[in-house]
Amino acid sequence: MNIHEVEKRKRSGDFQNNTNISLVNKYVYFAVDKAANSTVKHCLFEIEYRPVNKTILDIYDPRASPLLSPYQIPQDYFSSIMSGKDFYKFSFVRNPYSRLLSCYLDRIQTRTSRPSREFRKALGRETFTFSDFVTLVCSQASKAQNSHWREQSDDILFDLVDFDHIAKFENLWDEMEFLSKKIFGDVREEMVNKSVNSSPKQTGSDSKLLEYYDQYLLDMVYDRYSKDFENFGYEKVVI
Repeated sequence: MNIHEVEKRKRSGDFQNNTNISLVNKYVYFAVDKAANSTVKHCLFEIEYRPVNKTILDIYDPRASPLLSPYQIPQDYFSSIMSGKDFYKFSFVRNPYSRLLSCYLDRIQTRTSRPSREFRKALGRETFTFSDFVTLVCSQASKAQNSHWREQSDDILFDLVDFDHIAKFENLWDEMEFLSKKIFGDVREEMVNKSVNSSPKQTGSDSKLLEYYDQYLLDMVYDRYSKDFENFGYEKVVI
């Protein structure tokens, strides 16, 4: 994988932090923020730690992860992982409308969060609305976007990676069962434990779309995130 091609689409730090590699179980998980990332990582971490009876310290700090980042693997070996068929490559994606709203309700309205600080700095003021948020993020190129609202096609390097499966957030637990069979050969208890939801804040954004969106904003998101709608089969909403 050519790092220069990666850096056209996303920040190199995000590439390192959100590319999760298991050498033991032979998979690569391309994490997408606001698309079940916390839950998926929690389940995977439990499986990775079970043989050594360790507990999860922090699913958000890559330094505490049992999964490796690309920089921790020799470049030629990482290239062979990405070009070969020995490692199962997967990701989770989400409807762009609800993902942006979830980001706004969780990360942007929580003013102490890094994404909120980054957004307010780019906006140039402290007061804002959902319309301000959508307008600004839709004006940004993917590389300039924060990972919580980056176009998912660029975030997972859709056109650079030969994925085995791209799962849908909307079918989370069916997808987790499917992935468990593919990666581990059976249905692992950790992968279907529906009591696990490690997201720091559940926003219920799927049921709130029309409370925040009007047709103008819906069209703006559809135009800016057109690759996500096309690549992942999400439909345009018309009120």
